Amino acid sequence: MNEELCIITSLNLYEFSQINNNEMGVLIRRSDDVELYQDAYEEAQRIIRISEEVRISLERVDVETEQKTKTNGSTEKLTSSKLAKELGLKTDELMEKMVSFGYLELRENKHYLTAKGKEAGGEFRTGQKFGSYFLWNTDFKF
Repeated sequence: MNEELCIITSLNLYEFSQINNNEMGVLIRRSDDVELYQDAYEEAQRIIRISEEVRISLERVDVETEQKTKTNGSTEKLTSSKLAKELGLKTDELMEKMVSFGYLELRENKHYLTAKGKEAGGEFRTGQKFGSYFLWNTDFKF
């Protein structure tokens, strides 16, 4: 938004949304509709005020808890990137090993969990914030 134009879009910047969601954008010219432009400006200001209030927090985050994701209320899991770090690998290297050992398969440049991967405790998840990812047991070994 600037003094003359306002652009409002719904685009989420991760692959799942780009493939599976319908997205749109709207251009508002102040010279064409002063009232609509003013309403958009006021809503943007409200969102900014709320965002500033949310950002202020004294809550401490336990890094160890953040790295491990609990699933089904009991078993702790790690994302592929966290597991790679634990194993001293880069995420891409881990994914290649997962494919070569049969835990994942690669189709059209996307990874898919195999039956062997599921037996080893692997899980596929789709989250709203970070898109699709895999979870693995904390004690996973090749």
